[in-house]
Amino acid sequence: MAKVTAEAIPNSNTSKWKSLKNVLKFGKTSVGKTSYYMLRHYRSNLEIRFQTIDKSSLQTETQKKIYATVKEMLKANSQTGMTEGDLEWDQIYKIERLISMLYGGSQLKQEIMARLQALVIENQTDGERLRKDYETLLKPQGDNPASPVNDEVLRNCLLRVMEAVHWNAETKNLGRTVRTAATKMVTAGVVISFVLWIAPYVMLTFSFDVPSRTVPAYWTLYLLYVSLTSGLFGAFFSRLLAIQRLWSKMTLDEVFLQRELSYTVMRAGVGVSGAMLVLFFLQTQLFSSPLFPGFDQVGFELANWQANGPPMAFLIPSKGLALLTAFCFIAGFSEALVPSMLASTERQLSQGSRSAQKYDR
Repeated sequence: MAKVTAEAIPNSNTSKWKSLKNVLKFGKTSVGKTSYYMLRHYRSNLEIRFQTIDKSSLQTETQKKIYATVKEMLKANSQTGMTEGDLEWDQIYKIERLISMLYGGSQLKQEIMARLQALVIENQTDGERLRKDYETLLKPQGDNPASPVNDEVLRNCLLRVMEAVHWNAETKNLGRTVRTAATKMVTAGVVISFVLWIAPYVMLTFSFDVPSRTVPAYWTLYLLYVSLTSGLFGAFFSRLLAIQRLWSKMTLDEVFLQRELSYTVMRAGVGVSGAMLVLFFLQTQLFSSPLFPGFDQVGFELANWQANGPPMAFLIPSKGLALLTAFCFIAGFSEALVPSMLASTERQLSQGSRSAQKYDR
């Protein structure tokens, strides 16, 4: 009598839970679900296209081997139940490229034109380059201008076009996943910096002594605090807008860079440093602005309201504090502001040094 071990008995609860997860797709984001259903649709299109190929029309042994390979690949993928882990986009693209090697004659030319049109939409540079290569292949060659182009040459051209199409599609899918991770990281930075930025307004409500109109001693650091947090908030806000507006124009290396924590910290450091430099430049008046009234006017004000109702007072920043906050925010937001200030100061110092040397002579 055979001995039945515990490992040989399937856990019905586990199996049911796995089946339920496959149906409901728990733990998957909307992007993952969209990719999964697009994958199913793409695969069904490939099955139909493969079935339209007449096996008797295949001309070479290589094509017959490719036909058998594609048939087995589609059959294997169908038996696995088409879950996200079993069927990947790379496998689908591989099947599609193999199917393209089975085309011939006018069908082959039509496929090339269709793929070129799709490539031009996704990447105009690559599309136009490969279109020119295809038109060159169709031009008469040699002494016999009426000789048709060999199908094998056209298949190689189609393969290059499809590789470009698939590369752009894979880059877009990969970039979408990376963008989600980068957006979450930068959004967290925006939220944290915003909370730090407005926290003093809440704290002042509890630390302000109304009768004596005084605040604790640690408020003496508020000028430096508001400058640094404004620059930090500006830096994260700048990155969030860049991800939203410039993502489609970024190269693949730039896309991956947006997800790196070190790059986020570096950008935040640049923003904070720029805001601190603006604070000191305003104090030294080497790069002053006529809009800035001076540090003696930086603070908070109480706006009183006594219209038809109970008297109320609103805590608002003074004009000087609002301008300082705006300057430091712009310093963190703009990567070009602080370098231009430094360059302008360097020119002023150089001119002053040359003038002093002439005076000494």
